[in-house]
Amino acid sequence: MSRRNLDLNQLGFLLGRAYYNYIGFLERFIADEGLDEHVKPGMGSLLFALYREDDRTITEVSQELQVAKSTMTGMVGRMKDAGLVTIIADKHDGRVTRLRLTELARSIEPRCIRVAARVEKLLCRGFQVADQKRLRSSLVKLTATMTEHLQSRRRAAKRRAAKQTKA
Repeated sequence: MSRRNLDLNQLGFLLGRAYYNYIGFLERFIADEGLDEHVKPGMGSLLFALYREDDRTITEVSQELQVAKSTMTGMVGRMKDAGLVTIIADKHDGRVTRLRLTELARSIEPRCIRVAARVEKLLCRGFQVADQKRLRSSLVKLTATMTEHLQSRRRAAKRRAAKQTKA
């Protein structure tokens, strides 16, 4: 195949370009609201999941967001370091880790909502409502496909490790 025939509009390339553009304007919007000392791109999903329902387990939130627990662990650590969440053991099961928003996180909620509204407005610009619904549906399917692929690879790796341990 000739290098000139390589398709730069493959989904992976388009997602990559969209991601970097998204991060760029999101960082600006966060700074515009004076949130850049505490909030970084990548924290929004977890922050808003906890705004909707606080005091939840990492497992509950990772399932809702379709994010691997290992990814959640890093995100939670960054948010803890930023003073946005506290991590506590569950009262009934010490093995379970719960997340709670801090007073700081609660105090910045209105500004975070403004950032999210600006982001949504920009992302929806030029799309009719029906197109927005189709795009959301496609992104949900794409996320589910990628999540399932990652989970199946982790399960296979665990099975291989268990076999090697038995051997």
